[in-house]
Amino acid sequence: MPESKNDFRKALGAVIDARSREATRQVNYRFQHQLIGAITKRPN
Repeated sequence: MPESKNDFRKALGAVIDARSREATRQVNYRFQHQLIGAITKRPN
């Protein structure tokens, strides 16, 4: 029983890690997009 519980926790941790990494990447992309938009829209 403890073995399967450990595997379950490991799988859950992997899923959470993947999701958080994807969310971080999306936030970074959005931030870069805003930054580029602000720079290009800036009047000379």
